[in-house]
Amino acid sequence: MQHENLVGDFPTFPKQLRSKQKREALIESAKLLFSEKGFEHTTAKEIAAHAKVATGTFYRYFSDKRQLLMTLIDNQIDSMMPLDLEWKSGDPEKLLAGRLEMHYHKINEKNLRKLMPELLLKDAELAEVVNEAKMRMQGKVLGHLQTLQKKGLMWPDIDIETLTWCLQSMMEKLQSRKNEGVCVDYKEFAKVFCRTLFPPDIIEQMRSGNINDMERTVNR
Repeated sequence: MQHENLVGDFPTFPKQLRSKQKREALIESAKLLFSEKGFEHTTAKEIAAHAKVATGTFYRYFSDKRQLLMTLIDNQIDSMMPLDLEWKSGDPEKLLAGRLEMHYHKINEKNLRKLMPELLLKDAELAEVVNEAKMRMQGKVLGHLQTLQKKGLMWPDIDIETLTWCLQSMMEKLQSRKNEGVCVDYKEFAKVFCRTLFPPDIIEQMRSGNINDMERTVNR
């Protein structure tokens, strides 16, 4: 889903295959240069040169380098949010640790995440879109946890809305430490995270496979 207030109207949008390839080359070049040099130190001329097109071609498809950057971010906004929560039958700590490792490996491949903290301070529209994405995810997590609690799989006396906020805070702190280059032990993080969610007997049932309808339940 494209956020018009974030990206704005493009000067033109290519229809021919060759023009589409040029636009895509600009996007890929911008992704690389923004990651290597930073947004402020990258120019439209450099992006065009790296993409092997004329500078005029850049402005044919993008109003400025901000619009190009926002296009990149808009296309990846959900994947740059803290990991979504969903649970399957099996050892929850191992499953979560594996998903965390895969999630942050993909984020590192995108190379845009490290630009976000600085951009959020300078761009109110981007900050609004990121906040909207966080709220959507929080609502989705809340729905998962409500279903799990109804099935008797979580601590029965925990307020789900408060728990959702706490878990999201944990995930955002983990993401912040990754942005700072801190080495995170995913197994230890997953252990604390899962034991905050599930009583010990439920974790053992999940490990033994006695809860075999969990995936169907939480995705219903």
